[in-house]
Amino acid sequence: MPKKLAIDWDESELRLVAAQCSGTSVKVTDTALIPLQDGDIAATLRQAIEQRGLERTETLVAIGRGKAELRDLQVPAVPDEELPDMVRFQAIRSFASAGDSATVDYLITDRSDKTISMLAAAVGPTKLKEIQDTCHSAELSTKRIALRPLAAASLFLAKQKSIEGLTVLIDLLADDAEIVVARDRKVIFVRTVRMPRGDSPQTAKALVGELKRSLMACGSSEPPDQVILWGREDVHRDDVAKLSEATGKPVEVIDPFDLVDVGRGTREALPDHVGRLAPLVGLLQSDEVGSERLIDFLNPRKRIIKEPNPIARIFLIGVPIAALLLVGFFVYKQFADLDEKISQIKTANAEMTKPVEDANKSVARTERIDQFLDGNVNWLNEIRLLASKMPDSQKMIVKSIQGSTDQRNGGGTLVIAGGVTGPEVIDEFEEAIRDDAHQVVGDGSKLDERAKDAYRWAYNEKITIDRNHVRQLRYAGLKAVQAEPSPADAVTEDTTATDDTTATEDTDETEAPATEETPADDTATETDSSQSPEPNTPAPDTPEPDKPEPEPSEPSGTDDSASATTSDQSIDDESAEPRPADAPQTTTDAAEESQPEGDTAPETKSEVPA
Repeated sequence: MPKKLAIDWDESELRLVAAQCSGTSVKVTDTALIPLQDGDIAATLRQAIEQRGLERTETLVAIGRGKAELRDLQVPAVPDEELPDMVRFQAIRSFASAGDSATVDYLITDRSDKTISMLAAAVGPTKLKEIQDTCHSAELSTKRIALRPLAAASLFLAKQKSIEGLTVLIDLLADDAEIVVARDRKVIFVRTVRMPRGDSPQTAKALVGELKRSLMACGSSEPPDQVILWGREDVHRDDVAKLSEATGKPVEVIDPFDLVDVGRGTREALPDHVGRLAPLVGLLQSDEVGSERLIDFLNPRKRIIKEPNPIARIFLIGVPIAALLLVGFFVYKQFADLDEKISQIKTANAEMTKPVEDANKSVARTERIDQFLDGNVNWLNEIRLLASKMPDSQKMIVKSIQGSTDQRNGGGTLVIAGGVTGPEVIDEFEEAIRDDAHQVVGDGSKLDERAKDAYRWAYNEKITIDRNHVRQLRYAGLKAVQAEPSPADAVTEDTTATDDTTATEDTDETEAPATEETPADDTATETDSSQSPEPNTPAPDTPEPDKPEPEPSEPSGTDDSASATTSDQSIDDESAEPRPADAPQTTTDAAEESQPEGDTAPETKSEVPA
């Protein structure tokens, strides 16, 4: 087990304890109480270390209450990681010797939802350097510089697990007495007092008085539950008696070396005042597993900075690098895709340059036309709108309306003059007409005393029509016209239906054999000749002079029928036998009778041989 050394000194003597420590196991190998000669602690320590061969040993130093400034502090309840900084700021304000360079450590004594109570101690840098230089002169490696009373209390609290209530720990040194008060295993008060030198009755009496003052100082009005005195009972018999009488409680004397392992030869060489070595034994015991019960000026409490896990560190470094590479790849790919798109867009733009220029010219021409048409106000719509929003005729009449357009800027102006029954009617009229497209400016109301009717108040209103309103109405009308079917489309649909019907009838009638065409013609001729001529028909023997055919009512059907009839007549005259003189006239009359009806034209056409 590694060897450690705990030392402590005051004006009278040097105290040291050497032990082999491993975790909670402490085995004391050497102890000493060495009087100081001429107060030279450095020389005495160096000589003691050389005699025992403890050079370069890890050293724990205990300092008394007189070398550090100790205060009770209360701070607001904050997280533990913020507490060291808050205690330091508070100590700078509360401690006389605590400056920016002072070392501050603390021990929490009580905690509530709102406040944290603690014992805070501060040591200046000069005092710490002096202690470290003393250890360095003896070739010792300083590991801790702890407050001595708390080191002794740490030994007792670590070994006694079941104590409750108020406990008083007393350690009698050569010239001082250190009193520690603990409640429910937590130190709440520390006090160091000067005592008379030697084992005299005055020492016991002074100790009793200091104990009472200490209990009053920590706010306890009742006697303690137990009193512990470090040392041997045969050495402190008078002190035990006085303390028991003053507190009304039995005083327990504890040898600190009974709480740890001690070598056989070392136990036999222990000094009489073993209680003076209790802080050193407690310091060795608390070095490994109980440092939270100490106030250590070489290792004060600081903000906890968690060391990152190496795997987590690698993960934290590697993941961003991988993410950066991945992002770089995607960025490169995206830029490559964008370059390709840019190239395609440039090509498309080059192809669209000429159409765009033409479109821009068209847009410019359209805009000039719109600017011209913006001055074309539809006064009928405006007057209809005006009439729909005017008050009732019993309240208001119009005597004159004058409209003018602004061909340069577009829009127009409508000036209305008339009479009303009261000024409030004018306000009503203006509010009704005024909107985003119409600005109304009036000359106010004027009373016409010469008026003989109820409209005695004259008005003159100027209504300005916005050019955008004119354009919006124009485009709305264009859209409405485009949405309606045109007459040409309707005629086309009717003609298509008629042609389909005619084609069907022609197909049915022309399916007959070619040999039957001649009898059909004869039958048609007989039918036509059987009809009696109209009264105004000329005589058969009188040749009818050539005259133009009358214009048919339906060009498409009548022209075809007339031409077909004339052609058939010519063919029959050349190939057939002579017919009666009235046959041509009868055929013409039949054609004329069939002209008014559109559905007979296809029948006449179907009877003509091909």
